[in-house]
Amino acid sequence: MTSTASIVMLTYNNLKVTQLCLDSLFQKNAGMDFELIVVDNASQDETPQFLGQFAEHHPGVQVVLNDTNTGFPAGNNQGAALAAGEYLVFLNNDVVVTENWLSGLVHHLDDPEVGMVGPVTNSSGNESLIAVDYQDLQDMDDFARRYTAAHAGQAFEIEMLAFMCVVLRRSRFKEIGPLDERFGMGMFEDDDYALRIRQNGYRILCVEDVFIHHMGSASFSRLDRYDYWMNFINNRARFEEKWGQKWKPHLYRAELLPQKYMDLAEGAIWLTTQMSTDETQRELNKRIASLEESNSACLAELGEKNKALYSYQEQTEAWAGIISHLQQEANEKNEAITAYQKQIAAWQAVICEQQAQLDELRAKLAEIQSSWTWRLTHWK
Repeated sequence: MTSTASIVMLTYNNLKVTQLCLDSLFQKNAGMDFELIVVDNASQDETPQFLGQFAEHHPGVQVVLNDTNTGFPAGNNQGAALAAGEYLVFLNNDVVVTENWLSGLVHHLDDPEVGMVGPVTNSSGNESLIAVDYQDLQDMDDFARRYTAAHAGQAFEIEMLAFMCVVLRRSRFKEIGPLDERFGMGMFEDDDYALRIRQNGYRILCVEDVFIHHMGSASFSRLDRYDYWMNFINNRARFEEKWGQKWKPHLYRAELLPQKYMDLAEGAIWLTTQMSTDETQRELNKRIASLEESNSACLAELGEKNKALYSYQEQTEAWAGIISHLQQEANEKNEAITAYQKQIAAWQAVICEQQAQLDELRAKLAEIQSSWTWRLTHWK
């Protein structure tokens, strides 16, 4: 039977985080049936083995193991292509869901003008972020019950939703198209998708009566701050080039602005220490150019070594053929030697037998000679 919803989850290392997410998915009532499609982007820890065992014990779970990290947009597209449900869910592996989260989100898609919905959360980059009063996951469910009950049936229109948890009809996804894979490892593919949805005349809703806990960019957190910032800059440029407009930072709820200003100030201080002067920028450019030059030299050297290795492999294969031929000849000669040895043994047996017969004849001849010698002596 086809499930009502298809959940697509991307994994890349962070096994403990993934386990928390899966535990919440299968221990808490989603409010409707679903299939789960997990696409692993070449994790280097024990995630692939765990996912294989998990799928064996959970019907309705598909696991795709990629040989390389294809990035966030491509990995999610890969999972979406396998989906069969009426509703399509993109869910990060670093979230913990709450009771009836899925049915609560799907309910708001009853309006045909709504193209995509997502929940409120403790960690995001826009108005879906709310203030929370819990300190750990043990108290999170109680907070979620209180908050969602106080905001039952409420939702508001929002410009974009991060793809940590979004739901849309699968037919709508086919209409809009897959995530844009030009954004590589990820960032700005969700901004891009939100624009495409609104461009097609649909609304995007943030649902106040569904809450999920978000641990916060588990894969991106493994990048150092400089790599993260450079990925942000490069993908923002791709976004602006595609849409021909400047990207605008997202808004936050008024009660959260003071803390967000503090976060921005800390970020600005870090950027100042990293790139405060033109000289620093020039040094960074020189370093990048040097690294690129070194990389090109390494690639050229690698190419030469690959050629040499290929030549060695050809020589090895040739010598292997010669050795195999010589071994075959040696085996044939050993077989011939064994046959000769058997013949020699047989001849030696015949010689021994004939030697015995000859010794017997010599004995008889000696006896005859002795007898005739006696007779001749007495005859005289």
